[in-house]
Amino acid sequence: MVFNEWSLVLFTVLAQTAVGMLLVSEIARKTASGPVGAVLSRQLPAVGVLTAAALLLSLSHLGTPLHSVFTILNAGSSWLSREILAMGGFFAAVVALAVVRRRNPEAEATGLAVLTMLLGLVAVYVMSRVYMLVTVPVWDSVSTMLGFYGTALVAGSIAGGLLFGIQSNRDASLAGETRSRIAGVFILAALLGLGLKFVGVPLEMIALDSMNGLDVSGLAMLASDGTVLLVARMVLTFLGTAVFAWAAFRVVVSHENGVMINAGLCAFGLVLAGEIMGRLIFYGTYLRIGM
Repeated sequence: MVFNEWSLVLFTVLAQTAVGMLLVSEIARKTASGPVGAVLSRQLPAVGVLTAAALLLSLSHLGTPLHSVFTILNAGSSWLSREILAMGGFFAAVVALAVVRRRNPEAEATGLAVLTMLLGLVAVYVMSRVYMLVTVPVWDSVSTMLGFYGTALVAGSIAGGLLFGIQSNRDASLAGETRSRIAGVFILAALLGLGLKFVGVPLEMIALDSMNGLDVSGLAMLASDGTVLLVARMVLTFLGTAVFAWAAFRVVVSHENGVMINAGLCAFGLVLAGEIMGRLIFYGTYLRIGM
């Protein structure tokens, strides 16, 4: 198994978590039945920090980081250049939205929020296309896209839900119905993300098995040293999502916020470990054919 792609592993996981956190928290804000007060005020700064960390990690993978700005000149023909442009645009939109709401906490800034959400979706799409290469059959599958969007929703929902739990525990004035609606959005998004990831697993196996025709078995590559990681990855992601859904459901039915903090921390740790294992497996199955 390949362990020399840590910067790409962390870049993709953190960037997708940031996008998912932004998407789910903005939907939760719109779904709430009343004023959300300060319980979602830390979501945007957290998204900005995660995105900035991801971008800095991506630079460490480049031979000459200062030349990265010139790569956007190839945006017309290179998915890698588009990825840099898309993530940069998403980060700029997050910062702009955070500044607007910092100056006026009551401002919804709906137009800018929708634009930021769209840029996030585009960034994950472009990130997927970077790896969907004809010359790398294992990655050239819709399972790559499903996995990336699944990571965004699962990890982003749990990270956002944990932060919501911490802030709402300090705000006793938040209406119970509003609290329930926000928690419900985080649950549904996490379960949707888990569904995407598990739909992608059999497609990933099919892509690995398709290499048998090239006299190289992708499944054999995985079985050599990655079976334990593959199983552990799925178990950790499932357990983390289940723990989070249980804690958030307690908020929905009984408005019991305290459980969201400890359970949310546990859930995020489980899912993060599962996602890192999954991404190590992903990079470990790289095998290029042709020119």
